[in-house]
Amino acid sequence: MEHRVAVNWERQGAFSHEGFERRHSLSFQPEVTLPAGGAGNDYGADPEQLLAAAMASCHMQTFLALAAKKRLTVDFYYDDAEAVLGQKDDGKFWIETLILRPRVGFSGDKVPDDAAVVAMHNKAHEHCFVANSVISEVVIEPGFQAT
Repeated sequence: MEHRVAVNWERQGAFSHEGFERRHSLSFQPEVTLPAGGAGNDYGADPEQLLAAAMASCHMQTFLALAAKKRLTVDFYYDDAEAVLGQKDDGKFWIETLILRPRVGFSGDKVPDDAAVVAMHNKAHEHCFVANSVISEVVIEPGFQAT
């Protein structure tokens, strides 16, 4: 199965070794286009944020599938994901750590305890396609509701 995205950039103003406009668009389907920019740009998502978003979204979807198979009722899922930039010994920059901070709310007759939720996050990480595709460390810091 292929997953495609169209990246579209056009020169705006000067283009030189001293700088250029980094604004571009990402189209996922004919009706779904996201604004994007370079790292630290205040216009749209940057590639590092998009990697964190891909990891968080994949983890969430895998977690929700596991919860559904267990016949659990999930009321909400929230994640404050982060991509942490690092520098290798050779001077190249990379995303050294992706941090997921999922918060999940359950209701119904079967509400899992904290240990069961941690186990579900671990299993979701093992089966997430994106997690299985990156060399970055992935840290999962689940949050729990106070009881």
